[in-house]
Amino acid sequence: MIFIGYQGIGKSTLAGYNRYIDLESGNFWINSKRDENWYIPYCNIAEHLSEQGYRVFTSSHEVVRNCLTTSKEDCFVVYPALHLKDEWIAKLKARYENSKLDKDYKAYMNAVDRYEDNIKEIANSGFNCIQIDSMDYNLDELIERAITELKYKQILKDVKNL
Repeated sequence: MIFIGYQGIGKSTLAGYNRYIDLESGNFWINSKRDENWYIPYCNIAEHLSEQGYRVFTSSHEVVRNCLTTSKEDCFVVYPALHLKDEWIAKLKARYENSKLDKDYKAYMNAVDRYEDNIKEIANSGFNCIQIDSMDYNLDELIERAITELKYKQILKDVKNL
């Protein structure tokens, strides 16, 4: 399965646990440049890993979301609720201040500039949704619950088609 995750949800924290992989989009920069079609091999890799049984976290860039709309793999979007805006931005700021990484600065500034727009776009992207409603959450538990709900819906659909 593929989990399109908003910045700061905990993708890197879960990586390596329970077959989770964080497919870091920052690895698609070469010599400070990123090919305009970088998202195509990125999404192909995500799908390939998902086909092998991994739970793959991807970035939530619009081009990635658009590319994955045609995926045969089950895809979810994972994002914080709108009401968490101030706390989420503070979380991203603290992450940057701790790491001093350029990618964390960019994530923090993107949230400062576009948090509400980003969340609305992600939530309305047509994928299965996992919304984080509290800063006190367990990402693995939210994902497990969403997978169970999806399987239940698929079983109900199959039963109705009998």
